[in-house]
Amino acid sequence: MRLRPPGQAELDAIPADRRLELLDLERQHHDRELQRQERARQQRTQSRHQWFNSVGILASVLFTAAGLVATALTLQAGQDELRTSKESQITDRYTRAAEQLGSTKPEVRTAAIYALERIAADSTRDHYTIRSLLAAFVREHDPSARVKAEDLPPEPAIDVTAALDVVGRQPVLEIGALDSAGLLTVARLDLHAIRIPRYVSGGYANWRGALLRNADLHQVSLTFAHLTNTDLRNANLHEADLREANLSQADLRDAKLSGANLGVSASAVGDCPVGQGIARGG
Repeated sequence: MRLRPPGQAELDAIPADRRLELLDLERQHHDRELQRQERARQQRTQSRHQWFNSVGILASVLFTAAGLVATALTLQAGQDELRTSKESQITDRYTRAAEQLGSTKPEVRTAAIYALERIAADSTRDHYTIRSLLAAFVREHDPSARVKAEDLPPEPAIDVTAALDVVGRQPVLEIGALDSAGLLTVARLDLHAIRIPRYVSGGYANWRGALLRNADLHQVSLTFAHLTNTDLRNANLHEADLREANLSQADLRDAKLSGANLGVSASAVGDCPVGQGIARGG
């Protein structure tokens, strides 16, 4: 309930000291009202400042986020462009090297083989394709079956040797499934019926799981070679140097092993896999 202020007649009837008290109370009330209004004004000003600050912070956050998104998109676009460019370069390099494999000059073919090795190192997805291509090159460029054994060259051609060396340096692609012997199934290297007598691998050739059925490998040097799970049925290994080679689970049925140096190694003799291979070979 709001009180009515006293009239002049009422004020005149009040003693002087009481009028002073009333005036003092009115002045205090007026001062409090001014203070209240000032606080309200300051609060409104502060609220406006806080709102502007909040809007500014939000705008800054949005601007920063937009900048980060733009940077990420630019980076992604750059990476995609770089990847596309790299893949295009690899495709061009592969095409040129594959074309050079058909050259009539052995030195050009040899250079193409080493170019393919560099491509395989740069592009994992082309690994198996290049390995298979080089295996096909060996099958195509080794002496044909029409060449008699006594007419075979004293050693493989330089390009064939280069292809075999590169193939032997490549890791084997594991498919992931287990075969009947409990070994990981691998993408098998097809070198069946190749004729490379007296080939010297230089050691540690990785021919794991390779198809070498009917291959002429007499007097080859495959020391320390990985020949696990290879198919060597009816292969000619006469006087072959297989010291320290891992022939675990190799299929040596009907293989010609006369004079072959199988050597002894912990890896090859641990489960007597070489002995089992010879037993199967007869």
